[in-house]
Amino acid sequence: MASNKIGPPEGVSAEDWEAMLQQRFENELKATPSLPPWEKFPEYEPNNIFWRMGTGEEYLTDYFGVYLKYASKDDIQAYKLIYPAPKVWESWYNEN
Repeated sequence: MASNKIGPPEGVSAEDWEAMLQQRFENELKATPSLPPWEKFPEYEPNNIFWRMGTGEEYLTDYFGVYLKYASKDDIQAYKLIYPAPKVWESWYNEN
């Protein structure tokens, strides 16, 4: 499974990339967090190639991962209560 830690695209500085991610969190994800990957795409197990390229990787890095990176600890704890990870996904919250 891909990690939510991906660097900036070519031609974008690390500072600008970080600012863009923070803005996405503030403008989109803070009030309406993304569904966890196991609910958004339940047909894919965490070790599926889907999470390493294309739509799956983009979802993990651009939405779900951004939420986990910038949300407060209290918000993440509340999120985990609403969306408990299935056994095959348990390590995801700890690793990301």
